[in-house]
Amino acid sequence: MKLINLHLNTIFSFLESTITINDFIQELLNNNIEYFGITEHCNFYSMPYFLNEARKHDLKPIFGLDVNVKIENNLYRFIVYCRNKESFMNLKMLSLNYGKKGYIDLAEIRDYSNLIWIEHPIFGYYKKTNNILEIQNHYFAISQYDIDNSEIQNIFDKCLLINHNSILKYDDNSIIKTMSNISNNKIFESIYEEFKIDIETKNNSKLEELIERTNNFAKKLYFEIETKGFKMPKFKNDKNFASNEYLKLLLFKSIREKFDKYSWTDEYQQRFLKELKVIEDLNFADYFLVVQDWVNWAKNNNIKIGPGRGSAAGSLIGYLLNITEVDPIKYDLIFERFLNSNRVTMPDIDIDVQDNKRNDVIEYLLKKYGHEFVANIVTFSSLGKKSAIRDILRINNIAPTLINEISKNIENDEQDLLVEYNENKNLQLSLAKLNPNDESFSTRILNQAARISGFYRQIGTHAAGLVISDQPVISIAPVQYNSENFLQTQISMEYLEDFGLVKMDILGLKTLTTISNIVDLIYQNQSLKINLKDIDLTDQKTLELLSSGHTRGVFQVESPIMIKALRQVKVNNFEDIVAIISLNRPGPMKNVSVYAKRKFGLESIPKINNEYDKILDSTYGIIVYQEQIMKIAQVVAKMTFIEADNLRRIISKKKVNEMEDIKSIFIERAMKNGYEKSLATNIFNSIEKFASYGFNRSHAVSYSIITFQMAFLKAHYPLEFYTSCISSAHGSQDTIAKFVNEASECGVEIVSPDINLSESEAIIKNRKIILPLTLIKGLGPEIANSIVENRSKYGPYKNFLDFLLKISSSQSIGKSTIELLIKANTLRSFNYNQNTLLNEIQKNNTDTMLFIKMFKNNIEGVSPNIINSYKPSEILNQDIMFEKKNEIELLGQVYNFNSSASNGMPGQTSFIDMHVGNEYLAIVNCTNIKQKISKKGNNYFELDLEANMQKIRAFYFTSNQEILNVKGKTIKVTLEKRNENIFYLRSIKEVLNEER
Repeated sequence: MKLINLHLNTIFSFLESTITINDFIQELLNNNIEYFGITEHCNFYSMPYFLNEARKHDLKPIFGLDVNVKIENNLYRFIVYCRNKESFMNLKMLSLNYGKKGYIDLAEIRDYSNLIWIEHPIFGYYKKTNNILEIQNHYFAISQYDIDNSEIQNIFDKCLLINHNSILKYDDNSIIKTMSNISNNKIFESIYEEFKIDIETKNNSKLEELIERTNNFAKKLYFEIETKGFKMPKFKNDKNFASNEYLKLLLFKSIREKFDKYSWTDEYQQRFLKELKVIEDLNFADYFLVVQDWVNWAKNNNIKIGPGRGSAAGSLIGYLLNITEVDPIKYDLIFERFLNSNRVTMPDIDIDVQDNKRNDVIEYLLKKYGHEFVANIVTFSSLGKKSAIRDILRINNIAPTLINEISKNIENDEQDLLVEYNENKNLQLSLAKLNPNDESFSTRILNQAARISGFYRQIGTHAAGLVISDQPVISIAPVQYNSENFLQTQISMEYLEDFGLVKMDILGLKTLTTISNIVDLIYQNQSLKINLKDIDLTDQKTLELLSSGHTRGVFQVESPIMIKALRQVKVNNFEDIVAIISLNRPGPMKNVSVYAKRKFGLESIPKINNEYDKILDSTYGIIVYQEQIMKIAQVVAKMTFIEADNLRRIISKKKVNEMEDIKSIFIERAMKNGYEKSLATNIFNSIEKFASYGFNRSHAVSYSIITFQMAFLKAHYPLEFYTSCISSAHGSQDTIAKFVNEASECGVEIVSPDINLSESEAIIKNRKIILPLTLIKGLGPEIANSIVENRSKYGPYKNFLDFLLKISSSQSIGKSTIELLIKANTLRSFNYNQNTLLNEIQKNNTDTMLFIKMFKNNIEGVSPNIINSYKPSEILNQDIMFEKKNEIELLGQVYNFNSSASNGMPGQTSFIDMHVGNEYLAIVNCTNIKQKISKKGNNYFELDLEANMQKIRAFYFTSNQEILNVKGKTIKVTLEKRNENIFYLRSIKEVLNEER
């Protein structure tokens, strides 16, 4: 007889099952099964996947939960179902509340009286204790082997034939055991049976009765889960207008504010009416109202919002509502690329917000719509090949060094592990070390790692997405609390719309925080209020900066490949920026040089047809944007923009089955429009060639505005620009060093961390950048804040004794921190060298330390005369080499001791000013050194060298291992500049000693 199985864990019951959804569905189809039960370990993560498959194959899934119940301090498992559609809400509530503790107490079962409680066939209370609980709607899961057990007879009427299903094949028992050890769940107590549908009854009437009872029971539990219809909240306005009317009210007000009767041309009017009709016809007014509301709230509360993102920047109505700051008509953007009347999904308006204030926006939404109506979105993390093999090796007690070696030799985390093993000699050799006497051990490890790779391990939270609903989210879809006690859907992003939930992406963008900080610094230092919306996009100083490639810290264009493109194209207008950002991606990147050559007349622009050529005029005959493809289709083949967008989508996604049809339609319509077949075919082939590379112009324009804004700030306000960029680096020494060195070259004075000047972020004082205390390696924000707070509370640190007294009450600052501060040269203003200050704190019985102990809790009781007359107990000689080395180790480079680089020419001190092909004698600090092996098998070394706050990386070809000893030292070297960024080290003339 066929059995409807009422208990199944899949890989969504993390590390408890090897059953994937596709494999299980195939098993059902192979056995012609219609009904099936899904009971993940207290989650509904697999629900949307099963619902999707059920619709395809006309199946009937029954959703329940597998939960832990705490009884007499022990945990037992129950399979829980809802009695009917009405009680499904209660089942979702059980899942929500369960997550707080990871179990429910026995007493809580009465709160869910309309649910059905079936004791687990292996881990149930009755199975473990042989005792019977007195609870409502209580059933027992038994296997076919229990049916003749005499103890079962008293409860047989309440029994159902339910197996514990977590494997499809018996051999996966070893995998279950491995995963159990990885997760430390310790659930593996016996050998599990493989999934069975056909049960051999052998004319056992009792077994047949049990199967029939179970099947009838299961069918009564089935109900269809409705997932249609968007649940967008109705936007409430203070005038109680209908949403469409209120939207128009806001739009007309904006038109009056942004345009006059001369600038609001007929083109704008027609575009406005077209967009408004689409939005009204699709009932999307509330969506636009909700988005504009929080965006405008953010802008009014000094939260920086990006000018636009994605195709939404192609909407005039989005611009009028201040959702975007991009005029789509001015920049020739297409609305249909964003939204058209054929769309069956919600519009997708993604918004960038400064990342340090994203939570403020979320708090606003929670307050406005209610905590139950707003939720984060779940994501799933799976085991990669490296993590899988590391976990398996760990539970087999393999030495960490060998684990690291094996993991390091896995090169491609995307490739099948077994395939890579056969191709990767290093991986084979490292795995052979596991047990040289037993090859089967490494084979078993490899096979297990390959088997569990890709299985889900844990959940996360979508970085940007939120759902906002017109009713409590739990009434629409299962939810849970995430680690921050914030409501989170149990439905992943791709299935939200199936449940009628609307996703909004609120993306934290660090660049916007940096821009906001720069603008604030300009106001603080110069009393200037900068409105970046008003800057001139033809500003020559900004364009010159971009053209020069001096774009470190400038959004999107600071990588070497972008710098090269900027210099090639010699940016002299905003459209160049848009094109470079669009072209500098894998695929179209080769067209950057073509664009540059055609721009300067070094290569002719191919002529196809006047209409076609005009569309590509701004990009010199190159198809750069998706919108250009749409315009070509519209002009050449007289397609509507809706049809043109469909053509773009088919070609860009290479939908082979639809490609020939759309090609025929394009050519046929072009011929009707007067084009020769050969020309129409040629044009279509051009579209086809570039379509997969075409970039969204709306997005490119929006992000180019951010690029221009940052370049403008760097060109006109370098002091504030570098200060903000240094703070944004959050203590990353390499990143900060690059900004510091570049700022120094621009004439900006830099002050290394100072105990009396520095704060936890970079600041400006007297037109100098004061580097933050957090730059110091090993000194975190908590200690930095404590130092600043003490200074604020008690006043500046007058000398070393005063400093020790004032920080003595701080729990976070101990002897090791004081040593860090001394070695990082933050106490240099006290006018004693590091050896002297370190000596003061080395012994607890020095006069200084005894004095600190005496007055630790009575700072106010210390006479100012004692502090002012302080002198160290012993003055030691300064060791400049020691202090330089400390700065390199703790600050990343030397800040307070000048080096010089010279070839005998006066003033030749800059690495940048060195000429390619020449050799130079230079005195430099070696901040780091790495040994490498070339492709030919030869030894060489990479040295990071620093002089006068400039850094380079030099290559030294030698096998002499003593070179490793120069790290942290000042050395005299001969350098050859090979090209703009590559230096070869020809010799180390000498290592400077202390006297030098």
